[in-house]
Amino acid sequence: MYLFKRKHKKRLRPIRLFGSMLMVLTILIPAPVNAASTALPEIRGESGYLLDIQSGQEIYTKNANEKLEPASTTKIMTALLAIEYGNLNDKVTITNTVIDSKLVYGTVINLTPGETLTLDDLLYATLLDSANDAAVAIAEYIGGSVPQFVDMMNARAQQIGATQTHFVNPTGLTDPQHTTTAHDLALIARVAYQNPIFDQYIKTKEQWITRSVQGQPTQMINENKLLWRDPHVDGMKVGFTSQALNCFVATSTVNGRSLVGVLLKSPVGTIWNDMSHLFEYGFTQTSNILYKPSGASVGSIMVGSKSVNLNLTIPIYLTKTVDGQLPTVNLRVKPVSNKNDQAKESEEISTVEVWSGNNLLSTIPLSSSEETIPPTTPLTTKDINDDSKYLYVKWFVVLLLVIVALRIYSNLQIIKRNKLRRNRKSIGRSKASTT
Repeated sequence: MYLFKRKHKKRLRPIRLFGSMLMVLTILIPAPVNAASTALPEIRGESGYLLDIQSGQEIYTKNANEKLEPASTTKIMTALLAIEYGNLNDKVTITNTVIDSKLVYGTVINLTPGETLTLDDLLYATLLDSANDAAVAIAEYIGGSVPQFVDMMNARAQQIGATQTHFVNPTGLTDPQHTTTAHDLALIARVAYQNPIFDQYIKTKEQWITRSVQGQPTQMINENKLLWRDPHVDGMKVGFTSQALNCFVATSTVNGRSLVGVLLKSPVGTIWNDMSHLFEYGFTQTSNILYKPSGASVGSIMVGSKSVNLNLTIPIYLTKTVDGQLPTVNLRVKPVSNKNDQAKESEEISTVEVWSGNNLLSTIPLSSSEETIPPTTPLTTKDINDDSKYLYVKWFVVLLLVIVALRIYSNLQIIKRNKLRRNRKSIGRSKASTT
């Protein structure tokens, strides 16, 4: 965009130039998070959602349960599974799958069959450059095949609670059956963000990867423009297809508190400011309070014949609005261990679900407050002496039995020999009488 046309050879007056520059800066730079505005943000996308990562509570929603295509924000799940199931240093050999035009098109880094890259480099290509061929290579390597990996994606989504999500591919390329919701995508992003390895990727602005094929892209640049513009933004992923339009999942952290925002089916050029407005609203109009600290007891359970307290392994936070309203929550303790007879101190033996109405906010592991395993008593000198006595008795009995057995055997042999003698004498007398 030019501020003036060259053919007129006119120079803008300083005041007009300053005004034009100010207008451009106003568009590009998001509003500061300390600007208090009580009005709900107006986003221009079809669907939007804002979630507090610590509490799991909803802060803003717009058509959050409408099923829409997520485009390349799909790759959040692809990368999460790669980190959970793979080794980052593994060497991945690229197969012919990456040149299947029905499966891979759009943004690519021109992976060549036979080429070898580390899983680490493929993740940078997937999350920063949004390379579809890298995402497919990851899926095939982790799942054994792309369809099997897609099954893993859907299973993990159900486990997270993203029940309205159905994946068809690991890339997010257009498919009418490949859908999610802003709410579900926020749940998936929350779990991914809490993985420290995943977190390192999404906050990276640019990364050079190693390629064995010359002349191919090696510089991966993060497409999340807010990561470059706003120091509070620390992730996550953008996406676009002609059907899904602009999609954006982003995380922002202020004073240790993190939020995740989701925008789906947004018009061109709107996602950056709309996401900034979501974060501004979340940080200025809500705050978190500590509901129960880590280590607090939330119930008890019988372990064998003993009752032990169940302690939180992480704290529970609640998000309140500026007027001080807090949600009503209830805690549901659920045993998850088959060990009903013993437990070690601090061993995770149960979980607690934090519910607000019909919404599951968090599932937190619970640990045993004390050890219920009977301690092993060390042997004393008396025990050793007693054992020795028992050993002597044992050997004496064995020896006695051996002697008795030998005596019986000896008597049997004597009886047998005497019987043979009598038989021989009887035979001799019979022969003499015959003669």
